[in-house]
Amino acid sequence: MQWEPGSRYLISYANESLETSVRTIDVIRTSRSGDGLLYIRAFCHLRGMERTFRDDRIIHAERVQSVCSASGQSARYYSAVPHSPVTADRGSPGMKAVADSGSSPFRWAICIVVLLLLSVASLANLQGSRPSYSSTTTSTLNSSAPVKPVPRPSPPPKPALEETTIAGYTLRTVRGGGLERFEVPELGLVTMSKLEAVAAIRLPVFVEEMGFFNADLVGRYLDADLNGSGRLAFEELKVFQEKTCREFRYESNELALRPDEFLAAGGGDCEDFALYTAGLLRFWGWEPYLGSLAASRGSIGHAVCLSYEEGAIPKDFEYFELSAWTTEDSSALRAGTYVPIDYDHVGSLSDAVGAGWKLRSVYIPEKAWGLSM
Repeated sequence: MQWEPGSRYLISYANESLETSVRTIDVIRTSRSGDGLLYIRAFCHLRGMERTFRDDRIIHAERVQSVCSASGQSARYYSAVPHSPVTADRGSPGMKAVADSGSSPFRWAICIVVLLLLSVASLANLQGSRPSYSSTTTSTLNSSAPVKPVPRPSPPPKPALEETTIAGYTLRTVRGGGLERFEVPELGLVTMSKLEAVAAIRLPVFVEEMGFFNADLVGRYLDADLNGSGRLAFEELKVFQEKTCREFRYESNELALRPDEFLAAGGGDCEDFALYTAGLLRFWGWEPYLGSLAASRGSIGHAVCLSYEEGAIPKDFEYFELSAWTTEDSSALRAGTYVPIDYDHVGSLSDAVGAGWKLRSVYIPEKAWGLSM
């Protein structure tokens, strides 16, 4: 990370006791100690004063863009980026290689066709109820007088105060003077960044459950929340899976990799992809599992991530209805609906699953790390 004086960054920071916090800082200067450690002197918005941070204790960092209000204060902003459909080609055995279509001619063709259809529909409506114009009316229509645009109605104002619950914590949004402030009363946190507030809620629980932290991994999991809602939706999970299949290679190995090990290796085999996804679901408060499918128990098969779902799921999703099951470590499995996530398939199985294969075993993800699979 290039720490530029005068720039603002959002960081996740671990202190000497490995207690993590998320904060926004404005960099003042950097310096190195005699042993080569890099120190960042910055104004910390969480503490409201200048603090010094060690670079090697920063778990995740991202530069924050800001816009200035009339009062000269700055506020974090996000821009929504639409994601296009993807096409899949056959890659390594049991793996889908995904390519982003981007701004393809096909997409432009679709837009043009839609515009033409709308134009034809508008003309048909005009011809069906066309009034008869007098010469005066025609003269008026053909005149060069400027046409005043019809003003669009303004969107309704957002409420001055909103509250939502995330992982048992209250996230309060306070609006005023063109700015938004985010508060987590249980943590005593007040910040101008919603991402900072969400990370302050999610990160400590995730680190405790996983038993480790990795800056790059946490950053990738945080980035999966595309709309900044503080929650993960199936549509966002689909985008994350497509990105994973683009960026990581399929590579056979013996032992199941932990998500940070998968990240460091740049890929893995089916259970490693599934465990990486399970880590994402764990971060966002879902209930993930690792499922093994095969023609018969004990035979070579295929591993997928499974998500336990209590609410409604999209109608086109495939799922497993499980009852009276236990995991491989003999933990009782809740009866209900389990949705598969298989590489870039969310709510369905890829063709790495053979005809007639069945779900044979289920693992708690963190207890599958290091197993021979």
